[in-house]
Amino acid sequence: MAMKIPTTELKVGMFVADLDRPWVDTPFLLQGFLIEEEEQIRALVQHCHYVMVDRSRSTGDEYEAPVLTRTVPPEGSRLAGAAASTQPGSARPSSGAQDLPPGAAAAPRRASSSSAGSAAMRWPYAGHGHAGAGGAGGEGLLGRLASGFKGLWHKERKAARPRVEPPKETPQEFEARAALAPPGVAITTYVDQVSVEDEVPRAQQVVARTNELLEKLVNDIRLGGSFEIEAVQEVVDEMVESIVRNPDALMWVARLREQDIGAYGHGLQVSVYLTAFGRHLGFPRSLLASLAQVGLLLDVGKIRLPRQLLDKQGRLAPEEFDQVKAHVQHSLDILSETPNFDAEVLQGVAQHHERMNGSGYPNGLVGDEIGVTGRMAGIVDCFAALINHRPYAAAVSSYEALRSITGWGGDYFHEPLVQQFVSSVGVFPVGSLIELSSGEVAIVVAHNKLRRLKPRVLVVTGPDKQKLPHPAMVDLLYDPRVGDAENVFIKRGLAAGAYGLDLGDFYLSASD
Repeated sequence: MAMKIPTTELKVGMFVADLDRPWVDTPFLLQGFLIEEEEQIRALVQHCHYVMVDRSRSTGDEYEAPVLTRTVPPEGSRLAGAAASTQPGSARPSSGAQDLPPGAAAAPRRASSSSAGSAAMRWPYAGHGHAGAGGAGGEGLLGRLASGFKGLWHKERKAARPRVEPPKETPQEFEARAALAPPGVAITTYVDQVSVEDEVPRAQQVVARTNELLEKLVNDIRLGGSFEIEAVQEVVDEMVESIVRNPDALMWVARLREQDIGAYGHGLQVSVYLTAFGRHLGFPRSLLASLAQVGLLLDVGKIRLPRQLLDKQGRLAPEEFDQVKAHVQHSLDILSETPNFDAEVLQGVAQHHERMNGSGYPNGLVGDEIGVTGRMAGIVDCFAALINHRPYAAAVSSYEALRSITGWGGDYFHEPLVQQFVSSVGVFPVGSLIELSSGEVAIVVAHNKLRRLKPRVLVVTGPDKQKLPHPAMVDLLYDPRVGDAENVFIKRGLAAGAYGLDLGDFYLSASD
């Protein structure tokens, strides 16, 4: 029973379930909190115009008992089965990620924040100035995508069907990508050169070398050493070549190794997603190399922040948040020590926290004042932050992260670029943990370019959610025999760590 409340009308005792902007852009680092003092209200007024208040989790005079009845959508409707009910008196929704029944578009849920380490769903609400990502009538990008895939849910035949070539890009699609390129940049259309299986061993080597480089750079900078741009360019070239050959492989390895890629592994993930994003847009190799460097280096300035500040759990004080925001300038200071550093890289690093409506930092740039690289970096940096565990917030599923980002498109992120980013990583990105309609849990390995909701997956548990001794690779489009069912589809996305599964346990399976 979340209600939209202007921040000027907030009172002590109200439970803030969501904000009108990304949580990662504010000092309120715990997703969902009880207002216990006037200082919190003043901070909310400073950063937000309105918030969503959950009366059932509020206290004192602000508490309202939850409604025990709910309206059941008509059978067969778009919203049937999509709403998650909340148990009376519970601290979180009774269901995790939203189910996607056959033929149904994803419907937005007004989710409250989770407690006890459960992931809160950050989802824009009505009246925020833009449509949700999947509301009734197909509003929003994810809703439009799901509506467009209605025909995919018809029963699959047991017999394997002949493979068909994916549809060629239309002139409109090409023009949409070309319109997003920096001035004077000619775009192309990349085609996968090898399979995921063939590229995974090389991707493993790239990830290992990049992780070693990041650790060395961090140690050198801490000791006052020089910034080795040549070493960065060498590993970046390897990353670009791997992504050009097949982007799914590097995204797969980087996601599965997220638990052991070092303290600054966030930059590695951003680099991989950002480069793959540029490949999807058709940027030339030279620009892909710049994007890869932006991802690796955008947070290098955090080296100069106190460790206890980065690891703090809970809301940052205003002065602490100012310290965190200073990491952008710290990064630029470190990179500026290298003569003739790539201007495109510096721009991406400088602008990855700027937002389209001017609410970002450090300079409060608005709209076209933010370059293409900065806009792209902001989208990818936010996505990578949401899908990984942080000291102050649990991870959400890739699907929920994309829902949030599409909802923030227009106000905070460049909406056409958001649409292209979703297209580049897929509705369920490579490395996503998903639950199938058969009850089995799987990891997305590679996208099917013809049908995005029928990817190739690695099935890692049985219907009882117990790990399989031998994970099985299955193509949901051509081999629908998962769980001996004839109509297997992705039921929902899962956050990392769901059912106690560690993606790293299946890392070696990537090259089997």
